[in-house]
Amino acid sequence: FVCELLRSLTETIKDLEPHQIHIFYEAVGEMIHAETDPQRREEFITCLMDPPNTTWYQMINQARTNADVLKQQDVIRNIANILQTNVAVCSSLGQPFQCQISLIYADMLNVYKLYSEFISTTIAEGGPFAARTTQVKLMRSVKRECLKLIETFVDKTEDPGLVSTQLVPVMMDPILGDYARNVPDARDPEVLSLFAAIFNKVQGALIEEVPRVFDATFQCTLQMITRNFEDYPEHRPKFFELLRAITNHCFSALFQLSPENLKLIIDSVIWAFRHTERNVAEMGLNLLLEMLQAFQKSVFCNQFHQLYFLNLMQEIFAVLTDIFHKPGFKLQAVILQHLFSLLQSPYLTAPLWDVSTLGPTAYTNNASFIRTHTIELLTTSFPNMNTTRISEFVDGLFETTADLSQFKGKLRDFLVQSKEWSVNDAPATWEEQQATQDSQRAAVMAIPGMMNPHEVQDDMADA
Repeated sequence: FVCELLRSLTETIKDLEPHQIHIFYEAVGEMIHAETDPQRREEFITCLMDPPNTTWYQMINQARTNADVLKQQDVIRNIANILQTNVAVCSSLGQPFQCQISLIYADMLNVYKLYSEFISTTIAEGGPFAARTTQVKLMRSVKRECLKLIETFVDKTEDPGLVSTQLVPVMMDPILGDYARNVPDARDPEVLSLFAAIFNKVQGALIEEVPRVFDATFQCTLQMITRNFEDYPEHRPKFFELLRAITNHCFSALFQLSPENLKLIIDSVIWAFRHTERNVAEMGLNLLLEMLQAFQKSVFCNQFHQLYFLNLMQEIFAVLTDIFHKPGFKLQAVILQHLFSLLQSPYLTAPLWDVSTLGPTAYTNNASFIRTHTIELLTTSFPNMNTTRISEFVDGLFETTADLSQFKGKLRDFLVQSKEWSVNDAPATWEEQQATQDSQRAAVMAIPGMMNPHEVQDDMADA
């Protein structure tokens, strides 16, 4: 059946729309993927891709004589369509698609670079409006399809070594270098997700490339996304996907970064979990938790926490008590529990206070220092609460570090008290408030006719 289908391929697809052709090619790719003979499977792929490859080679050969051919809108549309066809086949074929991508990979990177330079020049000369012209939009669609094709193959391949040794080295300048050189409006967010996919696939095999990736993407992307919470929305989650992939799989590479660059990473994570967009804030909290867990077990535990413990704790308390970050409560609680637990663990041995100013014996241990520091921090932040209640809350956090459920309960009680009640009438704990309300309710129910019958019925149903 597949042989017959491929023999009549041109006739079959001649009346189909481009999106229908992509679906057809993806379906045939699934059939070819089921072939167990590698040689026969490769022959099927060659037959399947012959029509788009023929058109591809014709355009590339013309461009070698006159590169302006590739700037014609019909040609740009054809290139985008061919790349979409390749993406469709790659998504269903997986690893066997290697024979096809190896044929077009080098030329595809050249097209990518040509279009990127043209887009960057156009936007630099014409401003943001130039990014909305038809030609620039078409060229950017080709760039996105190039990146999507590579990322799809990286996700589907079963050979991480192929990615690290053959695909990545030749793409570093055309894609990564181009991202760094481009003006902000010409930078494609798909570059960030592509390298996140690469690090997730090859893991530590490209650890030596982390500084280069960092230099090309971090500073320039942060300048784009941290001006406000609205610009470049597509870059935000993809940037933190890349940072998370590097942290999870190339954590030791962070130690090779300069102190300024490491601070830049921490600042970007703080910016992320302070973001009002829920998915970005959640990504930042998850990333911070993973980094804290990794640093705890590393030889840099003392050094890292001496630099960042107090700031990170303060920032987490800030979002914890901000109503706009309420959805992140669970992760915020987990991070605070981790920080308070670390104080009582054997991993952190260096003092967190300023020894040069206070001396090495100013506090008996880090737990004592953080207790005092946290009480002072919260007293300043919540002047409506007296020091006694804040001290009881902080002591409660230290007492419940082994039980996340109780730890979260203490945090909830504190949040309710800090927002709803004044110093004079706030109950000591949420449990005491409930006991008071139950007592008052029982007194009312003891008087016939005082309770709404529906409320009484609800109580019976609850019981």
